[in-house]
Amino acid sequence: MRNPMFEGWDEFYFMTGSSAAALIGLLFVVATLTAGRDRATIETGAKLFMTPLVCHFGAVLVLSAAALVPSITPTAYALLSGAMAVTGAGFGVWIAIGIPRAPYEREVDWFDVWWYGIIPAVIYALLGVTAAAIGARAEWALVALAVAQMALLLTTIHNAWDLVTYLAPRAEPTGKS
Repeated sequence: MRNPMFEGWDEFYFMTGSSAAALIGLLFVVATLTAGRDRATIETGAKLFMTPLVCHFGAVLVLSAAALVPSITPTAYALLSGAMAVTGAGFGVWIAIGIPRAPYEREVDWFDVWWYGIIPAVIYALLGVTAAAIGARAEWALVALAVAQMALLLTTIHNAWDLVTYLAPRAEPTGKS
């Protein structure tokens, strides 16, 4: 039995959910690039940079999987996506405030504040509006949901790439030849 609410969107949600799941797995590989570094620095970096990536990819995965559940109602999906929107927007604001306050040895990088904090918070705000539209059965809601999910997925891919290009050149060799 197919869910009539998401009729015709199955492949989109299968693709975005699978992509998010695969990218979560790749983040475990990225985490190995922090081996041998100062533990306090790693913990601060993980809270402000790595954890948001996992959470954003997880949000795309959960929203995609929920869209594929045949029995989910518009109200249930609206509540789920609304809760994720509130949590994600709050998390984005927390990141945007946390990056400038982090004990780094260099100046605040406003690029990181925007890309890791503010932009995801705005996307989650869009998701919140979309959740309300889904609950109200607005015709444009599913397109807005697709835009919000794709924006979150692409922003998180950008941030993961940014993190990898920051960590990789600084990775210390683990063994001697």
